[in-house]
Amino acid sequence: MPTVRPGSPPCTRRSKRVTYFYRRTRAASASPARPAARAQAALTHALEALGRPFIVADLETTGLSTASCEILEFAAVRVGDGGAVVNEYTQVVRTCGRVPSFISRLTGITQAEVDRDGIPVAQAFSSFLDFVEDLPVFFHNASFDRRFLSAAADQTGLPFSNATHCTLALARRAWPELPSHKLDILARHVGASQPTHRALADVRTTVAVALAASVRLATA
Repeated sequence: MPTVRPGSPPCTRRSKRVTYFYRRTRAASASPARPAARAQAALTHALEALGRPFIVADLETTGLSTASCEILEFAAVRVGDGGAVVNEYTQVVRTCGRVPSFISRLTGITQAEVDRDGIPVAQAFSSFLDFVEDLPVFFHNASFDRRFLSAAADQTGLPFSNATHCTLALARRAWPELPSHKLDILARHVGASQPTHRALADVRTTVAVALAASVRLATA
């Protein structure tokens, strides 16, 4: 028995308290969709859109950043039932800044062409919206084009609310064996005309890629 010193409080046994923590299971409806599920849903919606009239569009820009660069050219193709091209649209934009020389070398769009044929971005964006109406719009690497369209919408006050789909994502699902899914590689793979970095030429190639991917994925 332990000795208790005078004046010291008697020893007491402390009860051990155990705290239990329970992890609450999150309701399935509240859990965020997994990336694979989101990708599958996007694929399903894109394939459904390709079964109806749709738009394929492309933008040429003066660079990569929406903070410092501008839309240089709009182009779009309207595709009807059965994959037939119904109408085409293209418009050069009169940019506020001068066209960088490396962009002219890449696209062939010169400052002289912009000065001669360009119209203000608000007017060009408005005519683009009139052309696409409320149809779903496909882009190759859609996140890039969406960023510039969103910036144009903020700048002009003209809303762009169409459903958008990405042919790059479609191509990756359709031909996972390809070493690259750049538009020129895909053009060779499906036997389409080569893109030239002019918006309308790239759109025509993207139409062929979208239709070929649709057929491939429908039979996969």
